[in-house]
Amino acid sequence: MENYYGDPYMMWHDGIDEKSVTYLKGEEREKAEDMLIESLAEGNYYAAMGLRELRSEKAIPALLEHLFSGSGKLTVEISVALCMIKDTFEYVPHIIDVMKKHPFWTQRMSAAIALRRFPTEDVVEALYERVAKDPDYIVRNHASETILFLHGLEPSISMHKEIFKLMITDYDKSDGASTENAFNNYQKCADMLRELVDREGRLRTGSIIEDIWTWNYADD
Repeated sequence: MENYYGDPYMMWHDGIDEKSVTYLKGEEREKAEDMLIESLAEGNYYAAMGLRELRSEKAIPALLEHLFSGSGKLTVEISVALCMIKDTFEYVPHIIDVMKKHPFWTQRMSAAIALRRFPTEDVVEALYERVAKDPDYIVRNHASETILFLHGLEPSISMHKEIFKLMITDYDKSDGASTENAFNNYQKCADMLRELVDREGRLRTGSIIEDIWTWNYADD
């Protein structure tokens, strides 16, 4: 457990090495699987990540049990785990739902990032909607970069300066004209991003993307 979760501050600051569990063998691996299932019952989304990496079929009942008991990142990570363990896109709508409806931007952002694993038209359209409608810049940013990633383009929206300057439009919530102008710009941003992707990108094949951080764009 110390090896997987590490120091609480570093876990918060740097995240964890969820793949560390995959190096375990035999009885140690089985024990880790059981401990992660127990940890999941405490609402720990890191446990879902570890069970995902283990492709733990034993954990499926527990993951299903807790899918609807949590919210935000817990829902996202459980959904990702179920999709990858069962090799299905069945639970992707739960991730999309978090991205669209969760009240906290951190949770919507996590969902937008998690969707990099799932190259489907429904996912892409949901991401375009967030680019056009989300009130928080960081969510719009990650939604746009997931769109780029899924289409084989480098996931850095700031490289596309004409699009990026629209995305970062600020507004005064108490000023109706300011708000309307900003969201008009976000819609233009989404439209321009769509044009870019249609011109230069190609949606990856419909299989789940195993590693969302190391995929080589140029080789696809």
